[in-house]
Amino acid sequence: MDHIVYVDAKARELEKLLAGEKTMIVRGATGRKLPYGRVESGDCLFLVENNGDGIVRASALVMQVFNSDKLSEDQSADLLKMNQSKLSLTPEQVKR
Repeated sequence: MDHIVYVDAKARELEKLLAGEKTMIVRGATGRKLPYGRVESGDCLFLVENNGDGIVRASALVMQVFNSDKLSEDQSADLLKMNQSKLSLTPEQVKR
């Protein structure tokens, strides 16, 4: 299946992905919203910056997916901290 993924233009998320500084994308919500449970290994992601132009800038192949049940704030922070380097997050971003 194919998916559109909006990446943060201000945080230069696409640039970091293309440079290999970032190798993982995280998406979270308070409820199980689409595409929860629908993204699988081998799916194609079309990356669009959230600057309003709607242009697909790159594509990527999903290598691995992790879906979880609802996490506490501490569990969520621990998961982000564990994957901090892959997500290219600063310590301040992990604490949010």
